[in-house]
Amino acid sequence: MVRSVYDRSNGAPLVELVDHSDGTALPPTYGASLRAARLRRNITLDAIAAHTKINRSFFQDLEKNDLSKWPASQFYRENYLRAYAEAIGLDPREVIDGFRREVATTEASKAAVPSSRPRRLTPVTIPIILAVTFVVFYSLARWVRPASDMADAPAVAVEQPAEALPAGAGPATAPKADPSPKEPATPDPNVIAPVEPTPMKGELVVTSTPPGATVLVNGINRGRTPVQMQSLPAGSYTVRFLLSGHHSVTQRATISPQRPSAQVSAELAPVEAAPVEVTPVPLVDGP
Repeated sequence: MVRSVYDRSNGAPLVELVDHSDGTALPPTYGASLRAARLRRNITLDAIAAHTKINRSFFQDLEKNDLSKWPASQFYRENYLRAYAEAIGLDPREVIDGFRREVATTEASKAAVPSSRPRRLTPVTIPIILAVTFVVFYSLARWVRPASDMADAPAVAVEQPAEALPAGAGPATAPKADPSPKEPATPDPNVIAPVEPTPMKGELVVTSTPPGATVLVNGINRGRTPVQMQSLPAGSYTVRFLLSGHHSVTQRATISPQRPSAQVSAELAPVEAAPVEVTPVPLVDGP
């Protein structure tokens, strides 16, 4: 059956679409007819791509009857066809109807035909099949053989020899448990339990002249002099004195088991102000 696609501007027939409903190979007349209609209007594929914002290669494949790179969705395909038809002045409904008859039916028939090409074994698969077959038969043989050997072997009853008893002795009886409770062991008073040593704590007293200087002990602010710090662990401490208008002083103190209390005192010298030189300016009499 032959269907004509008309120009929407003047109603003149531009393309004839041939209906191939028998499901054979895709006829070349569909894409060629669209291409012929485009060439009659002197419209290039680049112009269609710029107008529709769709890649030029899709329309080029359409005119070649090659839809392998087109989207698989029927919705997107019909949108591409509608844009193509409007760009060259064809009726989009006629073009989409022809696509459904010419292309969709052909692709469905191709998908329904199974491949008649037989599968061949490659040189790589043959050794793998042989190895798997050998392993299966070897495992079955090892599993079946021990079961058959156990079924054929006669049952042997093993008797346990009775222990010989002295003459006149009765049957052996189990020893009776001692019912008397055991007293707990008392600790030895001569053994002295170890005593864990307690950590040593010391005291540090810091004074200065004049008082009120900021005291930094190992970089930590401990207040203003006089300062008394207690419960300090044994060790060496760096004491720094800071007072506005005075030179800073740094001293060291050590707290040890032999000297649990340490005292640090410092005299802070004032900073002398630099002398100010005054240069006399001579007076100049006016004219």
